[in-house]
Amino acid sequence: MELKQAMEAATADLDVRPGFVGDVMTGARRRHTRRLVAVTAAVALLAGVSAGVVLSRPDPPPPPLTDARLTAATAGDLAGDQTFLSQAHAIWGRSRSEGLRPYENVTEFTGPAHVFWAANTPSGPAALLVQPVEVGGEPAPRMLIGLVAGGAVVQRELDRGQEIGLYQFGPDRSTYLALGMGSKVFWSVNPVRGPDNRLSRTWQEAEMGPGGVAVITATLSERPVFIRGDTTPLPRDFFSDPLQGRFAWRPDTAFLPHPGNGWSGRQCASDSPVSGVRWSAQNAPVPKADLQRLGLLDYVVDWDATGDWNVCAWLPDGRYAEVFEAYGDLYGAIYHPDGSFSAPLLGGKAVKGSPVVMPLPDGQGTIVADFDARIGPQGRVHAWLAPVGTKEVTVRRGDASAVVPLT
Repeated sequence: MELKQAMEAATADLDVRPGFVGDVMTGARRRHTRRLVAVTAAVALLAGVSAGVVLSRPDPPPPPLTDARLTAATAGDLAGDQTFLSQAHAIWGRSRSEGLRPYENVTEFTGPAHVFWAANTPSGPAALLVQPVEVGGEPAPRMLIGLVAGGAVVQRELDRGQEIGLYQFGPDRSTYLALGMGSKVFWSVNPVRGPDNRLSRTWQEAEMGPGGVAVITATLSERPVFIRGDTTPLPRDFFSDPLQGRFAWRPDTAFLPHPGNGWSGRQCASDSPVSGVRWSAQNAPVPKADLQRLGLLDYVVDWDATGDWNVCAWLPDGRYAEVFEAYGDLYGAIYHPDGSFSAPLLGGKAVKGSPVVMPLPDGQGTIVADFDARIGPQGRVHAWLAPVGTKEVTVRRGDASAVVPLT
């Protein structure tokens, strides 16, 4: 009775019907909205809170976990090897931060991990695990999928609704695990360039094993590419979306010199027109995509397949050119003033330590680039568009200079 009297006194100024607190104490009319207001106010007042009452609805419960791999029987020829499965669990558990990027913001491992595939591979025994995790700012859990092999967590992927499902490992990174996820996986190696300079690839369907996992062996020098889909890609299809595992992304380091010419950023070999760039963002040049559409440039699936640099130039006839590096060769494209594609550019080798030299068609001159060097008679920094007919150009770096032939 003392509690009832205290609550009645605390809520005396509230606009509620007589006997309302009594109903609260006896449990009557529990779903009445105004009862909730009164109870909240009473508790706040009894606790000495003088501020106004703030109501909030509880967050809805997260949707149930639906990833079938969490409860599926372990597949693979090591499914019955309890020692290996226990080792995989232990490695996964003590390496929680391994393979996770800060921006993925995984705040908690909310459920037990499960090995859904374990098997022998050309690079030794391997296990694939899945575990629900909490991601900061998201009400529903996400799935964390990863590979344990060679006594370590090799790769992890946070599934944000578009799982890649491609894992690469081994001493020479030549073993791949491709997850079918209800579709077929096609793979190809060794693109061939024909007399017309166009590339072609021969595709084969990956053989899915237990648990929908395909084990594939391919060396990096073979340029393996994987595509998930329902139909076999065409030999000259270079614009489908390839699967890219973690090793295909830029390493997580503050600074890592890039292979090839070893410099980054865009440098221009000639000044832009007074009016500036004359195309919209939607119509801006995309040389890599345009060359792939023509079958002139291979799939770019590894972070080190292309250089971090490109050289632009506004040409005498009003067109625009870009040159870049891919797979150790020089490529480029020319665009009309409105941003539409005009012509491809195929150059020679990109040799680190040597200037970039890209002759242009139609009497537009030659692009010469060497980062931080002074090029040509006016000593333009980084890059220079040598006029048509120029036979050689002087490249100065500090006190040293070299004459570069252009023919």
